[in-house]
Amino acid sequence: MPPILQRTSSVVLVLALALGGPAGCGDSNSGSPVREQLDPYAARAAGFNVLVVTFDTVRTDAIGCYGDPRARTPNIDALAQQGVRFARAISPAPVTLPSHATLFTGLDPLAHGVHNNGTFVLADSRRTLAEELGERGYRTGAVVAGFVLDARFGLAQGFASYEDNLEKDALPVSFGNYTERSATRVTDHALEWLGERPQEPFFLWTHYFDAHAPYAAPLEHLQGQRRSPDLPYDADSVRREYLAEVTYADAELGRLLRGIPEEVRARTLVVFTSDHGESLGEHGEYTHSRLLYEGTLRVPLVLSNPQLFPGARVVSDRVVGLVDVTPTVLSMLGIASTTAFDGLPLLQDGPDPERAIFSETMVTLYNHGWAPLFASTRVGDKFVLAPTAEYYNLRSDAGERTNLFSASQPVAQSLAQRLRARLAQRGLDPTVPSAVPRERELDAQQERWLAELGYSRGSSGGQPVGRADPKLAIRTWARLSNASNLAQRGDTARTLATVEEVLAVDPNDLFALEVGFQAASFAGDDARAEAYIRKRLASYPTPDLTARLGALLVRTARADEALALVETALVQHPLHGELLVVQGQCALAKGQRDAARALEVDPVRAARMAREQLSALGLEAPASH
Repeated sequence: MPPILQRTSSVVLVLALALGGPAGCGDSNSGSPVREQLDPYAARAAGFNVLVVTFDTVRTDAIGCYGDPRARTPNIDALAQQGVRFARAISPAPVTLPSHATLFTGLDPLAHGVHNNGTFVLADSRRTLAEELGERGYRTGAVVAGFVLDARFGLAQGFASYEDNLEKDALPVSFGNYTERSATRVTDHALEWLGERPQEPFFLWTHYFDAHAPYAAPLEHLQGQRRSPDLPYDADSVRREYLAEVTYADAELGRLLRGIPEEVRARTLVVFTSDHGESLGEHGEYTHSRLLYEGTLRVPLVLSNPQLFPGARVVSDRVVGLVDVTPTVLSMLGIASTTAFDGLPLLQDGPDPERAIFSETMVTLYNHGWAPLFASTRVGDKFVLAPTAEYYNLRSDAGERTNLFSASQPVAQSLAQRLRARLAQRGLDPTVPSAVPRERELDAQQERWLAELGYSRGSSGGQPVGRADPKLAIRTWARLSNASNLAQRGDTARTLATVEEVLAVDPNDLFALEVGFQAASFAGDDARAEAYIRKRLASYPTPDLTARLGALLVRTARADEALALVETALVQHPLHGELLVVQGQCALAKGQRDAARALEVDPVRAARMAREQLSALGLEAPASH
């Protein structure tokens, strides 16, 4: 094991991945020549500590120092007053796991191979910042706040301590499922870890998930009353509640920084950034992950330290990305890595105006059957590879309202050709869905937890898989999402009316069938609910859907039919928790008393109905283990 570094000074790197913005990776592999440049900050932080703080789902304009007067982030703003703020930082993907994988490897998604939440795992062969530092004597720890960053997905590599047990202190989002911990609890865990006062330098990552929907910040951070869920979508009201979440997380970041001893803070490098942003209704998208516009790709990025950066400085002459963070940290620490990064040290002399940052979303294909999207962002313009290609002049059209792409425009064509060449190097053809990386199969628990965060499966929009343009399909998705919210508030009639209008245009819209099933179930219309789920199951068969149909059959006194259905599915999925629960419900309906087996296999995922039925028979569900 390498000797412990001398603790000559202490640096905290705070990466607050919260703003929605395109993260990027260096374009050295996409046709732009690599330029030799000097890094005046190389080894200036040798022996420093590293603290990474990521704010999930935060746009740049949710941070005060980026110029929006509605934003209230005094602690982040104070960091910028003694640091370097990058005006144009880009995310590699508007999706949490792929973006964090880029942040900690210095590789873009094409290189590290993580393209979606839940269905990809960062391979052990990829080197992370935690591994680089841990092998050099650093004490390493992480506190994460969302299920999508659970250790099972590969980001725990190199961390001696990885606090991802959300069940012990998070509130349930729905029955039996825990997916998020609050900023207060994240800071509590981080301060507890820091309180051990290690002699060796440390690397700590704290991840704040609060700005992710739903927005429910403590009332003391909300200016005005909480918005009524019965009101139509109002962008200003939603933004106010969203900004309150960022303010809350900022307050907890301040508490974390104040908990670091003054002598350590005096020699602390803070890097604040975000994994991606939030659309908030722009371009027809209410949250994130399905489009590649500035609202979800442009992220804040601040390096802060009172000794290294005695005054505020803004870098606006270049485009940078999250892909640059790991190479920057290692360079400032004076650590030479054997990894060939896609990113570059951020503080090199001189900008490269031709540099372009790569971004992607394959959620559109994996979750909805739409076309995947890829983007290449330079400091002043951007190309999006989509069924209808897009090119924007970001200097004159920051809102990306005017698509300037033309086959006769040489600048747009040049950027497009570079991006297509980059994809071709990886053997990826966006027009051939079978040529994109394959997802791994989700188990029922992961499918449900991800769905609660908004990463649920949708539809192909009535077109061949991989052909629908997301910027058009997103509008139907948004309409159905609003209809689903109405159903949860009891207005099932309006929900079902919307579902039928969508199905009249596309009878096979999977998301419409799902929303229809939910609404009909809420309304007690079992026959209609069964029709919806049978049609969806025929188009997109999964064990989870089979279990839901089986539960409906049990509820309508057809236990024999339900049992035949789930036992057939159990042949292929013998340990699927929900199938086993329904099998137990069938046994209870038949007067048998051995249904506890379902709960023993998967106690966390056991349905509330099964527990109630066991209780009615005088049986107790086994304790979780």
